[in-house]
Amino acid sequence: MSRYSSVSIQEAHSKAVEEKRYAMATQELSKHTVRVGLWAKAWSMARGNDRRTAAHYLALRVEMMAAEHSLHASAADWRLRIAMDRAA
Repeated sequence: MSRYSSVSIQEAHSKAVEEKRYAMATQELSKHTVRVGLWAKAWSMARGNDRRTAAHYLALRVEMMAAEHSLHASAADWRLRIAMDRAA
């Protein structure tokens, strides 16, 4: 039996992906290239507190990146299914 289960490998992969998303969101903050709508939501959640706004923005942006990834993966899967149906 393998020392590492597939679950722990999946968990490690998920954590690595999440870390990359946080790094990307942090770069957006440092470069002042934030998404205005998400920043506004974060500001509202933080009631105008700048430090809390940044923290909320990071969490919201990482959540958005995950949602966008799922959306793109679903769209790619859908296109593949259509192509396979046409080829059959």
